[in-house]
Amino acid sequence: MIQKRCFSKCCAHVFFTLGLIALAVACGGKKEPNEDLQQAFKLHQEAVNIHNQADQQLAELMTNGDSLFIEANQKDLDSISRSLKAWNEQLVEVPGFEEAHDHSGHDHSGHDHAKQPELTPQQHLQVQQHLLQEIRAIEKRIDQIKE
Repeated sequence: MIQKRCFSKCCAHVFFTLGLIALAVACGGKKEPNEDLQQAFKLHQEAVNIHNQADQQLAELMTNGDSLFIEANQKDLDSISRSLKAWNEQLVEVPGFEEAHDHSGHDHSGHDHAKQPELTPQQHLQVQQHLLQEIRAIEKRIDQIKE
């Protein structure tokens, strides 16, 4: 009888220890993304939002009922349209945030998510800073036409 109790206590300790190990492994597998990558993703989201708004504003300008406006600005509107398409084609996703990203607003035909460049977190941040700067410049061109 004493041997059964010792065996039961021993098994209980083993199962408890295994449970703790399993819990530690399960919880330890999820690391917070690098701070540079977190910042890069915030910039990415902002840039994509600006792109979506700019794309919508351009569409509204191109369907403007004023034929004099269209005629006077056709060259600029076409240039902006090409710039928006080129910007979208160079879009780089931030690794580790694929599931958190809302893909509903921009066209994915121009870039391939499976073939993202191998960049350091700092390089990803620099890329997103550059993309944000570019889309803001395009947005400014649209604002100038609207005025």
